[in-house]
Amino acid sequence: MTFVTKSEFARQHGFSKQYVTELIRKGIVEEEANGLLNQEKADRCLLLRRSNIHKRTSDAGKLQELFFQARLQNEIEKGKILKLERAEKEQSLVSANKVQETLFRKGRVIRDALFNLPDRISSVVATMRDAREIHTLLTTEIRTILEELSDE
Repeated sequence: MTFVTKSEFARQHGFSKQYVTELIRKGIVEEEANGLLNQEKADRCLLLRRSNIHKRTSDAGKLQELFFQARLQNEIEKGKILKLERAEKEQSLVSANKVQETLFRKGRVIRDALFNLPDRISSVVATMRDAREIHTLLTTEIRTILEELSDE
């Protein structure tokens, strides 16, 4: 074990004597009863303090990096939302609900028109004997229904 004075310890590490006194006051370095410092023990305490400061600084850097990544992701998401809102205002984007409502209404019209087809032509078909005439009549009626729907 090597014992040194506060002044000697300060000179070895490039500190002032007052800084060494401050380290002792804070309990980072221990002063022996005779006023000297155990050099090995004091060096270990100082090294441990420096590694803890470095670790805290490193942790703060990691937190800051995570914060900036989260902020960047937030800005990207805001940009996506603004882009979608602009497309909707320019009417180059339609909401899924609006598409579903429109398809439902169109499907309902098609269904109703096709269900009404037998009621409209059954009496005419009953008088026909030729399969070709029946086929032509059905094709014409279906085409008429579809043309009316495409005009809407």
